[in-house]
Amino acid sequence: MKKKICTCFLMTVIGLSSLYAQNWRLINPAYPTKDAFVAGYSVTDFGAKGDGITDDTESFQKGLNSLTNVGPSKVNGGILFVPAGKYVIKGNLNIPKGVTIRGEWKKPEKGQPIEGTILMAYAGRGDENATPLITMEPAAGVMDLAIWYPEQTPDNIVPYPASIVMGKPKHFGNEYCNVKNITLVNSYIGIAISRVNGGGCPVFYDIYGSPLSVGIEIDYIADVGRIDRVDFSPAYWCGSGLPDSPAAGGSFDKWIYKNGTGIMMRKNDWSYTTNITVEGYKVGFNAAPSITNEGSKPNGQNYQLKVIGCKTGIQCDAIANSGIQFTRSIIKNCENGVVVNKGTAGALHFHTCEIDATQNAFVTDAESSTRIMILQNQIQKGNVNINGAILTFIDCDFYNPAPQIVLGRNARSIITGNRFKEKVNIENHSLLECIIDHTPVSLEKLPEFPVAMLENQKQKPDREYLYLATDPEFGANPDGNTDNTQAIQKALDKAAAEGGGIVYLPPGKYKVLGNLNIPSGVELKGALDNSSAPVGPGSILQVYSGKGNLNAQPFMTMKENSGLRGVVFDYPEQKTSDLPNPIVYPYCVQVQGKNVYIVNVGIRAAYQGFDLFTYKCDNHYIDYISGHSLKTGIKVGGGSENGKICNLQYNLIVYACGYQTKFGSFSNSIEAYKDMVYTYGYENFDFLVVENCKDEWLYNNFAFGAQRGLLFTGNNAENASNGISVGMAIDGARRAYCFDALNSKGFDFINNQIVSTGEPNTRYIETTANFTGRVTLHNSDYWGSALQGVQVENGTVNLIAASFVQPGKDRFANIIGGKLNITASHITLKDPLLNSDNESRFSAQSSVLDGKGITTSKCELWKNNLSNTPTLAIPQSSVLDRTGWIASGSKNSNSANNAIDGKEDTRWTSGSQKEPGDWFKVDMRNKQKFNLIILDTTGSPNDTPAKYELYVSDDDLDWREPIATGEGSSMMTIISIPTQNARYFKVVQTGNTKTNYWSIHEAYVINDDYENAVKSTSQKDSNIFYANGNICLKGFSGKSEINVFRINGEKVFSCQSESQQVQVPMEQGIYVVHVNNQNHSFCKKIIIQ
Repeated sequence: MKKKICTCFLMTVIGLSSLYAQNWRLINPAYPTKDAFVAGYSVTDFGAKGDGITDDTESFQKGLNSLTNVGPSKVNGGILFVPAGKYVIKGNLNIPKGVTIRGEWKKPEKGQPIEGTILMAYAGRGDENATPLITMEPAAGVMDLAIWYPEQTPDNIVPYPASIVMGKPKHFGNEYCNVKNITLVNSYIGIAISRVNGGGCPVFYDIYGSPLSVGIEIDYIADVGRIDRVDFSPAYWCGSGLPDSPAAGGSFDKWIYKNGTGIMMRKNDWSYTTNITVEGYKVGFNAAPSITNEGSKPNGQNYQLKVIGCKTGIQCDAIANSGIQFTRSIIKNCENGVVVNKGTAGALHFHTCEIDATQNAFVTDAESSTRIMILQNQIQKGNVNINGAILTFIDCDFYNPAPQIVLGRNARSIITGNRFKEKVNIENHSLLECIIDHTPVSLEKLPEFPVAMLENQKQKPDREYLYLATDPEFGANPDGNTDNTQAIQKALDKAAAEGGGIVYLPPGKYKVLGNLNIPSGVELKGALDNSSAPVGPGSILQVYSGKGNLNAQPFMTMKENSGLRGVVFDYPEQKTSDLPNPIVYPYCVQVQGKNVYIVNVGIRAAYQGFDLFTYKCDNHYIDYISGHSLKTGIKVGGGSENGKICNLQYNLIVYACGYQTKFGSFSNSIEAYKDMVYTYGYENFDFLVVENCKDEWLYNNFAFGAQRGLLFTGNNAENASNGISVGMAIDGARRAYCFDALNSKGFDFINNQIVSTGEPNTRYIETTANFTGRVTLHNSDYWGSALQGVQVENGTVNLIAASFVQPGKDRFANIIGGKLNITASHITLKDPLLNSDNESRFSAQSSVLDGKGITTSKCELWKNNLSNTPTLAIPQSSVLDRTGWIASGSKNSNSANNAIDGKEDTRWTSGSQKEPGDWFKVDMRNKQKFNLIILDTTGSPNDTPAKYELYVSDDDLDWREPIATGEGSSMMTIISIPTQNARYFKVVQTGNTKTNYWSIHEAYVINDDYENAVKSTSQKDSNIFYANGNICLKGFSGKSEINVFRINGEKVFSCQSESQQVQVPMEQGIYVVHVNNQNHSFCKKIIIQ
């Protein structure tokens, strides 16, 4: 029966389904929403007052619990509606699995009163570890609410527990929690992941407000989280119009600036963070180590992060080896822009960012070994102090005053093709080889991706009328036994005949033996309209049609201007025990026209998923399809234009572990056969196939476990695709990105995580012989066990700011035809780099990589590249002579001298996984002065101490307290210390990460005059340069001792002179010039080209 929109929730609704106690109603909220939603209850049905006085905790919990075990199938699902009002919650709320609490929410504006549904929280005052206001079970939703703490005063901030915690303690699995459209008026901690029992795939959309201590904290999750459209600022509470709200600019603002963090990113397993604004906090974005999992660190993709007026814009205290990416981000009017702290490693990408800082635009700690790629940035204001790390600046604009960049002694840098407003001055105090070249470069600019267009996509029908499929008029019965084909189709057809509307399926299992068609103007809606995989609750369509016939009619067809939301598809007869010979079926859903939307849909055990290629389907919009298919996930084509595919979340685990309660206890998933699901997926599944689409937009998509992750194909270049992707992660694929055809416009990928695993013929990227197009990846991280990193048979592949932790077991690249271009990238050591005799098809510039096994002079371009093995750019006299030294170790002590034998191809190794307490010790035979120790593990990447402590001793008995602590880097651990005078040193491995061995290929001990050099080179009047065959000295007076060394430490010239110019014939190469006189010492690297 047709039901008109409820304008008053207390009005009587006739025609209730006898199958349910709930009164399913279409809500007409007071403020605009992107979707049309149906509720089973209102909190007023349970006595809630919303008067700002009465404690409504019990009424709320009763309403939430009443949406569990509903209907004939006894499953959870549905919405508890909370009309506008102020609801006192003096206790705590638990949101059951698959249930959503939803109010009326007006998007807040800074300086404007908060309106709509407001929860008034009181519990937990003074104890941030107390029970949170709201605890969420899997697939639960919290939407369209404001949360306010009336007893929190701006002049006396006190701790409270988190307002919302995703994850219920002692609950198996806490995946797919959704928090959307929330105003955190003055929460002490806004939204967090449970530290007791984490989960995966959290969703945070449209979060605003003035959280005081932490806005959002991510820790202890599995792939992948999504944080989109967040804005935190003190101005929200200041202008809220609520009692005791603070005045702008008062002590409250100062408290947040001193204590607050906007986004706290800990162990996050590759989250997508997009469209974030943080204003007025101590730290805008903090990458920090996990509290729950010792040794775990954050990674992830960040797009359009904006930090304004914070003490520090981005602070990195921990970085996963797999990398963190920042793209199109702005840091404005902060004291410090980007701070990379002690012990950090991994990869950092900054592409097309703008930084304006009053102190430091970029600053890195001397004990950081992070690989930092900075491209096409604008440094508007602030110092750039690179004390450590491996850093690339390329094609950037520097508006800051000279010296525009200062390199400390532990820094390795490639600084190429940049532009400077003032006369350039790069102060280089590095002990390691660096490359500085101001010759202009020509790089592709990052293409525009208009994210705002996604927010304006149609997600509900034009006519908002409700047709309840279980009403007697239609007769649907979700008991898992009754065939509902005719009942559901009857409701769909009636909605279409009356001008459109919403056909709603209350929670349950709907057996459907036939086929369904969604007519134009109609939306089919289920009871779990959250971004979730199939985990048990909601409206489950059990598919039987087309069994055994690949070419049969798709189970569901969608006409133009139709919609599908909040349902789950399951194929009960597709059992894991049948693998590797599954039952074939036609596509589950086929789109047959333009302007179709598919949102928050789950799928499992399907053979083929979604067909958007048989028909032209312009302006299609897909947002969050999650689950599993056996053969093909989604195929899009048909000449479609301007389509958007967003937030896909595919993972074999949904089917492999479907027998578990956390994934719904589905009977067609059998535990004994779960490994067969993974094997079959690795060998057969194609996640996303794109053919013949024009201007296709891909946004924040993810898949785990596939033969091919992405496949771009077409009959020829003219019938192929073009478009842009922001945020793509292909994990656990045999071949991740596969290109057979693109049209002349090509395809650009911005922010990529690519993991290929297994055997044989695994690759991160491949092009076929048919491919004649161009593909460019901007910001990408790669790891896994690919046999080859990249295979190019034809076409052009451009990798810009790529970090290959594992470049390939066999080789990095196999180039058969076409071209492969590498820019500003890091490729760990691989021998050989390429297949032989194809150097002319390869170019590399401003990158860290090794030309092992190739002739670099034959490359199309090989320019301004550094080796993975750092080269000391200091006089050999600074490196202590190791003759006669004795090394020992807690393990394999008889091979410890390999670390001091001068041979890079030998090593000391622990011989087993590193453990806390492992140590390496050197007896230098007599007391020596030193202030630097370098542990070179380039030949065994990642065999570094997870954490270390450095001790010295005069007698091998008294070791006292450690003189340095830190974390090892993947290639070379540089330990800077105050000058010591000791006979023994010992490095103790203290990290608890039992992964790789601990290896040392060479241990160098150095005593250099860096402290004097730094002191003197801070004087802007001192400088050294080479011109017309002369070393020219500026700012020196009196007699000077001049020594010139090659980069390998060989002395090539020495003299004493009082002249400001000394003739020194120098061939092409890199030299280090040391100048010492009675006033000061000076060291500078000079490149002769």
